Amino acid sequence: MDKLSQPLVSIVFTSYNHQEYLRQALDSLVNQTHPNTEIIIIDDCSTDGSQEILKEYEHYGNINLKLQTQNSGSYVKASNFGASFAKGEYILFAQCDDFAEANQIEILLKAFESNPSVGVVFSKSNLVGEKGETFADDFYGREKSFKEAVKEKGLIKAAKMKEFLSFSCVIPNLSAALIKHELFKEINGLSDQYLVVADWEFWLDLTEKTDFYYVAQPLNYFRQHATTIRSSIKMKTQIGEIYKMFYNHTSKNQLEPIQVHKIKMGAGAVWFSFFVENKKTWIECFSAVRSDIKKIERNYLYYLFLGAKKHVFEYLFVKTNKINLV
Repeated sequence: MDKLSQPLVSIVFTSYNHQEYLRQALDSLVNQTHPNTEIIIIDDCSTDGSQEILKEYEHYGNINLKLQTQNSGSYVKASNFGASFAKGEYILFAQCDDFAEANQIEILLKAFESNPSVGVVFSKSNLVGEKGETFADDFYGREKSFKEAVKEKGLIKAAKMKEFLSFSCVIPNLSAALIKHELFKEINGLSDQYLVVADWEFWLDLTEKTDFYYVAQPLNYFRQHATTIRSSIKMKTQIGEIYKMFYNHTSKNQLEPIQVHKIKMGAGAVWFSFFVENKKTWIECFSAVRSDIKKIERNYLYYLFLGAKKHVFEYLFVKTNKINLV
């Protein structure tokens, strides 16, 4: 089939100081089986030699290389800047430390063909270490309700996706999703008021406009390395941003009272999930986070309690299923 008869997919590739992963990441994109792509590379003023590696790819006719001379301060700003050059019908955001299967875009596009109401198609991601070794996948940690919903079909209606996103970012890896470009522009891109949860708010806002589709095949490799480990400072930032993000969403949209209640309970559930993950760090930042959150939600302790209950039920569900499998 002629290349130009295929939809153009814009890949926005953001790079900052991960030169050791660049070739693997870029090779997985320039070798995509979908024949009609443009790759917009935004290097956010790397200082580790990344820019010299990126220049090696300039000979590809579909690459548009932008080497920044001043750091923007966040991957969100770099991503939005790259998207401003995109001409494709679809857009995919690729991170410089992740990499993809060669048929990632081809498979994601097929889901759009048979599901006209869908604006976002995303896949399972394999979790890989610093050397690229796979040690898990991101589906393992999803909530039981999400796992049940996608067991037999990939289509997730907007209202159901909002429910999932009220408790967890079920698209934890931006690099695993293909998005209709017109919807990205309609939402006004990723919000640069956040350092770590901009994509989560983006998905949540999109539930007001479109359905989603999940591909169970792992098509992306989500790198986990030293700079992704949560410090107490990062945990405090994430908890505060999650509350701000949820409450911004309720203020921007006309939601039913039950939806608002679920989102507030979800904020408490996410806060409690940090306690489960790292009790010592959670306790260390509790006082500072509590005072910030109280400004947003007066009944924060009530919703923290409801969130804790949800986690207990999730734990019992997983434990029971493990016993049944033995």
